[in-house]
This record gives sequence, structure tokens and C-alpha cells, in this order.
Amino acid sequence: MVDERVPPTVGLLGTLAVVVLAGAPFVALPPTESSGLGVYYGFGFVGPWGVSLIAVVAAVVFAAGRQDRTPAETAAGVTLGLGVVMALLAFQWALAVDRSVVLQLGTAEWLEHHRWLLLAATLVVPASAAWYARKLRLI
Repeated sequence: MVDERVPPTVGLLGTLAVVVLAGAPFVALPPTESSGLGVYYGFGFVGPWGVSLIAVVAAVVFAAGRQDRTPAETAAGVTLGLGVVMALLAFQWALAVDRSVVLQLGTAEWLEHHRWLLLAATLVVPASAAWYARKLRLI
């Protein structure tokens, strides 16, 4: 039987992955190739920075539920809602980014897949929140 603390821990790791992936191009690309990142991050309603902000809030709620500072039922529900919104915003951003902008950023091939990796990481959050809610017999 899986402990009730495992789903929020997985959710915390998912939120950390979102934040790390959102900032990865700024760290991994050389300064000569990172000049166009403002355009890349400017697509969509809120872009990766807004998604990262939601991820940080979800991380705080996951941690509060995991440490019993917030009722687990509340934490599961809030993180499920935040996770769905975060994944939808990441999906909208990934679709909005023009492929030609990505190709002009630099020679790093991983950058072409960056937006989809960020979307995949955001999907961990609502999945773990749903797992958390299921563990608590809420759904």
C-alpha cells in the first residue's frame, strides 16, 4: 500500500521540474544564442513564467498538505485545480510558439522539444493531485 505522503511528494517533484525546465534555456544556452529568448517566452497568455508561478504556488500547497499544515482534502483539491490550469496554459503556450522562432534561437536541438517537455512536466502535477485525491477517497 502506498503511503498518503507519496502523491504530494511526486507533485512537489513535478512542480520542481516545471520551474527547472522553464529556466533551462537561460542557463543552458550560451549568451550569444539567448538573445531571442524574450520573444520565445513572450508567446501565449502567460508563457512559462506564469506557469512557473502557478507551479510554485502548487508546490507550497502540496507541501502544506504533506506536512499536515493544511487539510489533505483541501490540498488535493487546490493542487488538482492549479495543475489543470497550469497544464492548459502550458499547452496553449506550446501551440502558440512559432517554430521559426525556436529554430532561430540557436543550434541546440533540445530547444526544439523544450516547450513539449515543459508541457509534459506540467501534466505530472494534476496527475499526482488526482492520485492524492484518489488516495484520500475523494474521487
